Amino acid sequence: MSKKIAVLITDEFEDSEFTSPAAEFRQAGHEVITIEKEAGKTVKGKKGEASVTIDKAIDDRPPAAFGALLLAGRQSPGAHRRRRRV
Repeated sequence: MSKKIAVLITDEFEDSEFTSPAAEFRQAGHEVITIEKEAGKTVKGKKGEASVTIDKAIDDRPPAAFGALLLAGRQSPGAHRRRRRV
């Protein structure tokens, strides 16, 4: 069964902690949706190996719309933890 997987991500994420799981999820038939405070924004990994255009703003979708959540590492989890909405 295909799921929508939310990825909370922001600048300075650990490149491989997004790219590897996202590729596996997509290969398994799941939809990966990147989320940040602003849709359309481009964020970059700390190593510069990956850049990601944000699909949805954090307020665009309720958490119940997703079957799973991925937090890409490095700066992303800490940055989101400081946001009240998250």
